[in-house]
Amino acid sequence: MWQKLKHKIGEWRGILTIASSVAGLTIAGSAIGVFQLLEWATIDRLFQLRPAEPVDSRIVIVTIDEPDIQYLGEWPMSDRDMASVLKKIAAQQPKAIGIDIYRDLPVEPGHEELVEVFKSTPNLIAIEKVGGETVAPPPALEKTDRIAAADMVIDADGKVRRGLIGLGTKEGAWREGLGAKLALTYLEEAELSLETLDEEKQIYQLGEAVFVPLQGDESLYVGREGFTGGIPLTLGEIAAQVKQWWKGDAGGYQIILNYRGQIDRFHHISLTDVQENKIPPDLMRDRVVFLGVTTPSLKDVFPTPYTNTFLATPVPTPGVVIHANLASQMMSGSLDGRSMLYAWDRTANWLWIVLWSFIGSVGSWSILQTKLVNKNIFFLGTLSYVVLASCLLVGGGYFSFLAGWVIPLFSPFFALSASAILAANYYNQWQLKQANEQLENYSRTLEFRVAERTKALSQALEDLKATQDELIQKEKMAALGQLVAGVAHEVNTPLGAIRSSISNIDSFLKDRLEALPDFFRTLSSERQKDFFNLLQYTKEKTAPHLSFRERRKIKRRFIAQLEDEEIPDADILADTLVDIGVLDALEPLLPLLRDPDRENILDIAYQLTSLQRNARTISNATDRAAKVVFALKTYSHYDASGNKVKTNVVEGIETVLTLYTTQLKQRVEVLREYDEEIPIIWGYSDELNQVWTNLLHNAIQAMDNKGELKIGVKYKQDNLEITFTDNGQGIPTEIQDKIFQPFFTTKPPGEGSGLGLDIVRKILEKHQGTIDFQSVPGETTFRVMLPINSGEEMLVSA
Repeated sequence: MWQKLKHKIGEWRGILTIASSVAGLTIAGSAIGVFQLLEWATIDRLFQLRPAEPVDSRIVIVTIDEPDIQYLGEWPMSDRDMASVLKKIAAQQPKAIGIDIYRDLPVEPGHEELVEVFKSTPNLIAIEKVGGETVAPPPALEKTDRIAAADMVIDADGKVRRGLIGLGTKEGAWREGLGAKLALTYLEEAELSLETLDEEKQIYQLGEAVFVPLQGDESLYVGREGFTGGIPLTLGEIAAQVKQWWKGDAGGYQIILNYRGQIDRFHHISLTDVQENKIPPDLMRDRVVFLGVTTPSLKDVFPTPYTNTFLATPVPTPGVVIHANLASQMMSGSLDGRSMLYAWDRTANWLWIVLWSFIGSVGSWSILQTKLVNKNIFFLGTLSYVVLASCLLVGGGYFSFLAGWVIPLFSPFFALSASAILAANYYNQWQLKQANEQLENYSRTLEFRVAERTKALSQALEDLKATQDELIQKEKMAALGQLVAGVAHEVNTPLGAIRSSISNIDSFLKDRLEALPDFFRTLSSERQKDFFNLLQYTKEKTAPHLSFRERRKIKRRFIAQLEDEEIPDADILADTLVDIGVLDALEPLLPLLRDPDRENILDIAYQLTSLQRNARTISNATDRAAKVVFALKTYSHYDASGNKVKTNVVEGIETVLTLYTTQLKQRVEVLREYDEEIPIIWGYSDELNQVWTNLLHNAIQAMDNKGELKIGVKYKQDNLEITFTDNGQGIPTEIQDKIFQPFFTTKPPGEGSGLGLDIVRKILEKHQGTIDFQSVPGETTFRVMLPINSGEEMLVSA
């Protein structure tokens, strides 16, 4: 009983530790703002997903867009045009007019007319900019209470999610935001009383709306300073008394904006229509009217939660629309009971994170304990649980948002996911520990018998490996014996070229070398310069191999040029120039060709350039012979260590192709299809070379030593795919299931052991690889699959 209880305590101790640790780390991240941008992005999606709000009938926006600016003919609009617009708006008898256009300086003509409109319209509100670089209000209204702040509160990601009820100026005065000022003006006639619910936290109720300012300990806005002091008890005392609780916080009295939407959620009319008296009757009567720009070109637009959507192009929101949203929120909240938006404080956020961290770990552990999830897919079960729990979290957050509460979603989701995954991993480790303990008990009884059996099997395995290695080496030597004649030819051919070139060089040194000093003394300094320019020209340009027709065409062109220049012996000179390697225009060589001793000069130049050609022949022949010798050395190498080494498959195939050059170059065309980057693998390179030899040899014989052979090396999903495709007769259907059997062969007695493909299969199995084939009349493809990472690190070939 005690052991069982101790076992259970041990299990749950780890789960509770995981939940607590994840909750603590998530809370710490939330406290320093790690999740803040993601939480904001989640709020934006909630705004976009909720049902569309109805159009606010209390607000009208007079918009100024690009066509209106063209109608006015200038921007900023003149004071006369503004006065005209304001008179026509005032004639509609709105309750309040807000001008979201700075007017700190006169814009003639019509300034006196605009000042008169300001003075004669008592419900008109103008703006100033309080924060940052300040912009003064219109001088005519500067000393009145008809001034509001146009400032916006912009989040770290550049979006406006907060509304500014008011803020203090540098002079210590209080300015309501434009939207708040117009809303309060509208609500004055509703005879609503402002009630203080919490003077310390500045929480107030106006009609049906409760205003809760952001204090700085909310999950959405970490570190924002709170406010001190009280708020006025009546709307008429706001401007005078609010200064008492203003203590210099540049953030002002902020609330979360419960956007109604973009401009389509408000009645709006263009400035052009207003100027042309196309205003519908009673459109503005007893309403709040905003006048402001909506064109992005004037840069009074801001990103908001509606800016970025899943499918549409990002569209910023004009500042006047944001002010209208704040006014709408205050008026509809106070009069209609429309939801405000509130955020949880720090303590509630922390408890929320702890709750979901425990839901993640305890729930994941409980599901795994019930064994409802197959042990082989327990992580899939955990993922399914996380998805279901996340749906509950997001659903709860969505409905809370509709009810007026913005609760964190990403930080609890992180805590949920992390704790669930760690709990699943802990469960896996716990089960592994239990299994290890059981295996340890079983191993004690089997250890002695297993040791004896292992010893016998090890000896048998060593004997088998030795036999297999011997058989592979014999097969390799047999194949090499068949290649000896071809290899000898591939070595003798470059040796013959070297011998011939050395003979030519020796003949020149004996016959011409002593005469060179006298030859140069006969040349003037100018002819010497021309002579060396000719040699330098032939040195820099390697003459391509020309056909007889191409040589004749160049020669005819040279003869024509020489005859035009009246140079004798044009035919002989043209032939010598082509032999030297001159293929371009003759103009640079004409001074040399006019020399009386031109034939001797060109003959000496021909002999010297022959030295260059003989040297190149020796270099190329040496490289060719070295390549064959290297391939022969690589192929015949036998690694007796028995350890895997870094192996380049392409180099191994090219080594075998080099040894088969004689058999291939006559009537077999080899097409290489290699990926650009082929990883280096760990393997037994000499044994893999035997694989390529057998497959190449079989392909050549299947094509009767003539045809097209395609060799492909490709990197596919942690494997190398090597293919050998020939266009021979194909493998008959009746023997296709026998070709990998030991000693099976279709060759006459004495020409094949029938072990080639059996050895290939065994070597590839040793490398954890596979081989298969597809054969139809006219095409056979053998495909080898080699794992890249078979117990060693993967390397990439240069």
